[in-house]
Amino acid sequence: MVTSNDSTEKKIKLLQYIIGALSVLVIILLVLLTRQTSENTDLSETNTELSIERNDLEEELTAMMSQYDALTVDNDELTAEIIQQKEEIAQLMEKVSKLNKDDKNLRWEIDKLKKEARTLRDIMKGYLYTIDSLNQQNQKLTNENVTLSDNLSTVTTEKDRLESTVQNQNSVIKSGSVIPAMNLVASGLRVRSTGKQDETNRASRAEMVRACFTLGENRITSAGDKAVYMRIISPEGAVLEDANSPNATFRYEGVTGRYSAKRDFSYDNNPMDLCVFYTVGEELSTGQYIVEVYESEALIGKTSFDLR
Repeated sequence: MVTSNDSTEKKIKLLQYIIGALSVLVIILLVLLTRQTSENTDLSETNTELSIERNDLEEELTAMMSQYDALTVDNDELTAEIIQQKEEIAQLMEKVSKLNKDDKNLRWEIDKLKKEARTLRDIMKGYLYTIDSLNQQNQKLTNENVTLSDNLSTVTTEKDRLESTVQNQNSVIKSGSVIPAMNLVASGLRVRSTGKQDETNRASRAEMVRACFTLGENRITSAGDKAVYMRIISPEGAVLEDANSPNATFRYEGVTGRYSAKRDFSYDNNPMDLCVFYTVGEELSTGQYIVEVYESEALIGKTSFDLR
């Protein structure tokens, strides 16, 4: 026979079990709630970060479009290419505007669009550099034309070349793939018995002519094996010929002419230093020597040096 005390104890134990189970359930629910709150916080922070990156990307594309709008180019080929780049920027801006913040692949989409924007920005830098280089070349050719025209009557052997240079200024500007040469310096060299090369301004001692310069960055032209040609024009107006390749010619500015030395090189679209050497065959005469450097059939650098 169950007594009243036994029944009470069983009820108390059952109640304790229920309270214990409810306590465990409450703890589990609190852990789940805390975890969900943390996940919601992380998600909110991620959405905020992605929203900022999206806005930054839109501002970057807008700035790129403004830079292109501000460009002034008197060249049909470059103008057409710039229009094409602006269309690509506009398409990318449209993709950015259609991004959905609830898209689970939003991070991947933004990273993809940022990579495309970096590519367009690199291309734009190449255009800006090329346009600046072409404008400098055009101004330099214009100044040279005025100076050389004053002395045209005394430099009869260069008359045809000068006229060709003037007539082909537009062709030089149009050729956006030409690599610009900067800081061109030329001099005579004396080679000592030890093989050391010393600069000299004495015609009787000059055994070589050296021209050194820096090839600039050009993101438009294709990378790979290329060549530069050096023409050395004597005080008498004659082009010094390459002793190893007599009568060798190359195409430049729409005509064919002789060159003094050739240098092959590998170009990766980045700036690089280069020197071209000419070995003297016969003793040089005194006076001023004009040195011209060509690449892609275009004049990319010109300087002079004197021998006495």
